[in-house]
Amino acid sequence: MDGWVSEEGLSWRALAPFGVEIDCDLSAPHTPARSKRLAGLIARGGYVLARGQALSMEQQIALMAPIGPIIRRPQENGYISTDAEAASSRSELSFHADAAYTDAPFAALSLHAMDVVDDASGTRFVNAERGYATLPAELRDRLDRASAEMISPTLSGVGVRACDVREPEATQRATFPAVRLNPRTGRRCIGVSEMHTARLLDMDWEASRDLLGAVYDHLYAPGNSTEHLWRRGDIVIWDNLTLQHARGSLNGVGRRVLQRVVAGA
Repeated sequence: MDGWVSEEGLSWRALAPFGVEIDCDLSAPHTPARSKRLAGLIARGGYVLARGQALSMEQQIALMAPIGPIIRRPQENGYISTDAEAASSRSELSFHADAAYTDAPFAALSLHAMDVVDDASGTRFVNAERGYATLPAELRDRLDRASAEMISPTLSGVGVRACDVREPEATQRATFPAVRLNPRTGRRCIGVSEMHTARLLDMDWEASRDLLGAVYDHLYAPGNSTEHLWRRGDIVIWDNLTLQHARGSLNGVGRRVLQRVVAGA
């Protein structure tokens, strides 16, 4: 297979613009060496894709456990399904990193397509580390000095840019640096996002909105983003600070059931 590398029971190839695809039966027993190599691939590129998998919940938990302690709260691990009656099960989600409005954002997330209409729906990703490293110097300097009000929005705010609303409704609020250090990579990443950043502190609302808009124009540019179109059996694992993720509306995409396992910091 051209472009593929094999080591420690894993075969992988680089994806553009970031991440890797692996060719391996992830339901097979994991050796410490293979688990370490998988964690290293996630740390290096932030994103790992494998196709044609058939993992039980417990097998997916075992796959994620070497990355960090598994979050076993029902609202975190479980199934993201269009079968759910709540409007949030089909709503658009703007770019975000999970729990970025807390002092303990999740370490990594995994989604496994159990039942989907092939290629009918996707999840979009952008690389917040690459975004920070390639920011124009003037923008990077301003962001380095900024602190952000981070929110957990109500349902009406999950699909929009929070900074475009003067007083966005929220269930939680906290203040964090606009640039965060990823403890798993030692690299800095853009810590603001469309869904969770209400404003930058110590500036008026218009100035905050304009600065965040300039950062987002860079972060969410096509050259720094990718979309995974789901097929049954796919699993995607990503570092929650290295990457931000989003999805479009799920109305009209057919049944979509994704098995979700989250590793904590």
